Amino acid sequence: MMRMIVILICVVSVALPGGHAAEETAAPSPELLKQDYLFEVVRHLYRWYLDEADAEKVVGQQAVAFWVRDRTPTLDKGDASRFGEIVIPALNVKVVVKKADYAVAELGLVVKQDTFKIVNVTRGNLPAHATGFHVVTVSYQAMRDYGHRTRAQVRFPEDALLRRMRHSARQSILDYLVGREKAGRPARAGTMESLKAKENILHLAPISDVANETWLFWETGRMLIHYASDIDIADPAMWEHDRLAVKLYDVDEQTVVSLDEVAGSNAYMTRDHVGRILFNCIVLGRRVILPPSDKADAGGETG
Repeated sequence: MMRMIVILICVVSVALPGGHAAEETAAPSPELLKQDYLFEVVRHLYRWYLDEADAEKVVGQQAVAFWVRDRTPTLDKGDASRFGEIVIPALNVKVVVKKADYAVAELGLVVKQDTFKIVNVTRGNLPAHATGFHVVTVSYQAMRDYGHRTRAQVRFPEDALLRRMRHSARQSILDYLVGREKAGRPARAGTMESLKAKENILHLAPISDVANETWLFWETGRMLIHYASDIDIADPAMWEHDRLAVKLYDVDEQTVVSLDEVAGSNAYMTRDHVGRILFNCIVLGRRVILPPSDKADAGGETG
């Protein structure tokens, strides 16, 4: 079964020239220590998760330490995926990354990534010591300057990939609306008619080089659409099998102030999380026209 990756919550990162090992230990995968890779992690987390309260934890410090190591979880037979872990003690944060390498026989797919991608970010329960980690110390000022300088850089899919995404969004929304009707929970009035007969507006968030996920916001239906997978977002195979990796959220029905209100359920998002997604979709994102169903061709979309 395809591995579905949903990035959960949270925050931070960085790396700079001149970083040095603070203790002797087995070095992790070289990519995890590269400046360019860590800078991309910084840019992704700065945009999606970092807030003022997190930033203030390191304000004024001369340096920030990153504990980096490989992880070796038990995997299925034939799965050669590699994992890594980046711990930022000053922020009480742990980032898990993955370089996928396995086959999905039932779909005829080979999932093989060239780089490590973020699969989870958590707070708390960090190791008490850096034993077993490669410790890299970086300049706080350089970390801050990089995050500020790249905060508005964006990248979007184009041409054939964009058409696949629009087609996928239409099918996912239609399936969702039909499912609600069958369950006796019809969506707000006019949404089905709008999808079939009118142009609709989608707002597409920028895509990241270090995370295989993307979000879209459907204005008329007030709905967020999340795609996440081990398959690269830019890989056509992702969109041929998108239904294995898509989740829809009704902004009105599935937004809460705290997940404590709905303990044990993963069907909700916090108001803060929704706000960040909408910022990326609407402010930093790209406005995409979704043609009426009767104008969409069999290959995806017409325009």
